[in-house]
Amino acid sequence: MCKQRRGSLASIQVLIRTEFLREAMSEATAASPAEQTNEAGSAAPSPATQPEIDKAMSGVPAIRPRGAFYALSFRNFRLFFFGQLVSVAGTWMQQVAQNWVVWDLTHDPRWLGFVSAANAVPYVLFSLLGGHIADRYSKRTILIWMQTVQMLLAFALALLASGIWIKMQAWHIVLLSGMLGLSAAFNMPAQQAFVVELVDSRDALSNAIALSSLRFNVARVIGPLLAGVVLQKFGATWCFSVNGLSFVAVIISLLLMRVPHVPPSDHNLHVFEGFSYILRNRKVLRIIMLIGAGSAFTWSSSTLFPMLADLFNKHQAGFTMIMIFNGVGAAVGAAILAHSGESISRRLQVYGGAILFCLALWVMSYMGSFWLVLALLVVSGFAMIVFGMAAQTLVQEEVPDELRGRVMAVYSLVFQGLLPIGGIEIGFLAKHIQAMPAIRVNAVICLVITLAVFAWSIVGRRRAEAQAAPS
Repeated sequence: MCKQRRGSLASIQVLIRTEFLREAMSEATAASPAEQTNEAGSAAPSPATQPEIDKAMSGVPAIRPRGAFYALSFRNFRLFFFGQLVSVAGTWMQQVAQNWVVWDLTHDPRWLGFVSAANAVPYVLFSLLGGHIADRYSKRTILIWMQTVQMLLAFALALLASGIWIKMQAWHIVLLSGMLGLSAAFNMPAQQAFVVELVDSRDALSNAIALSSLRFNVARVIGPLLAGVVLQKFGATWCFSVNGLSFVAVIISLLLMRVPHVPPSDHNLHVFEGFSYILRNRKVLRIIMLIGAGSAFTWSSSTLFPMLADLFNKHQAGFTMIMIFNGVGAAVGAAILAHSGESISRRLQVYGGAILFCLALWVMSYMGSFWLVLALLVVSGFAMIVFGMAAQTLVQEEVPDELRGRVMAVYSLVFQGLLPIGGIEIGFLAKHIQAMPAIRVNAVICLVITLAVFAWSIVGRRRAEAQAAPS
């Protein structure tokens, strides 16, 4: 019975493809200027030439199975997906261990903000240049070099944590975080723009972005879980060492790819052309504004996660659980969007996700139970990834290829640059009014900004509809 159904489905696909071919051939033939005259004296279309047939065939959709893992049917994306899965899991191990080491050394939330800020400063200064370079040169080559640099930085952190050389201090982590931010300024724009080159069909782009987010958040669950075990049994040195080794996977995956040569874009385009495009495109401008608000006031709440663990007397184990539960919510959101994201309005995903993200954190800030906090962190993780994925997909779909690197550099600059600044802000706020009230204040600020941008989008949409309506 199953075989009969599969056979029927294949027959239907062939029939659909045949109908597309007939229509395309008919249009190509009708468009031909050459005509023949039949016996009745009426004009008849001449047979299509081979170039016309090739042109018609180019418009025929290929039969490729669609589904939640559609983008994984492309070899290059599959290599990148699994290589990055290993590497990002290692990065999350380092992130958890690094934050805990800073907190353990200082017990001051401001130092957590300083580490984030050190990562942001070089990113803010050089990410636009990174986007410009990503548009001019091989993105794969850029990624290989930057991943190698980040691997060496992870091993340097492991050496410091071991105490073999000198005793680790908080400023050492700040310094290495700054160097990591510099490498990320060139890595992130190239990586985000590279996704388009990893799939052979533009209609797979949104699924590729969804799966990339799913990969990131699966790693976000696996990484902290492994970090919790390794940190308690072997110490931070091994967390940093494992992260260094994890970069080998992504470097090998990049070397194995068969990527066609992409000629550099117009060298005369200015590095700030991405800003000019965003200011001209109000839809993209609104998304960038939302991402900036979320980065500064809601994503930055994660800076206080070590403080929350101590607030409930859960310490290392509690911090690990917080990261895992938040990551589970994000992974669920990414899985849902990968499976059925195309059937849900992108606008609803962006604004609905942003509003739910703010509300989940606001409600969480009133909770006195650690388990209720964990439950709401699942909700906030879900909303966070729905909002973030939809925003990135919308921008990627809007931007032209020749500006993709520069526009995504601005996107990354806003997100990565404001996140540490928000980390400093919420760290200083928590120092004076405690963690939960600080999260509450930031959630309310972000909610107000989100509602204002949403209202602006409604006005802009109605104005566009009024202009398009016949007078």
